[in-house]
Amino acid sequence: MTKKDIRAQIITDWNHFNCKFLPDEKVMVSKTISKSGHNESKRLQSFAGQVGRVFAASTIDGKRMRGFGRQWTRYYVEFSNGEVGGFDSLNLNQI
Repeated sequence: MTKKDIRAQIITDWNHFNCKFLPDEKVMVSKTISKSGHNESKRLQSFAGQVGRVFAASTIDGKRMRGFGRQWTRYYVEFSNGEVGGFDSLNLNQI
């Protein structure tokens, strides 16, 4: 998957005080369990232990980073080979 393949509403520039990660931060994929406690897809699981750069986050409306009723944010991470994965914040650790 590449950046152009993302179908979700995303934002690429934000600076909200409640955000776990900001644009261009380096992160490591620590685990690949969804917020409901189930394993993510095999493709996303293959990124466990890899380091990438956060470049986007999912949003409700494509304009605001945070909205009412959201507990987890899905961050989109680009890896050195150009591959992109969308991970819930609980699966990422800041480096």
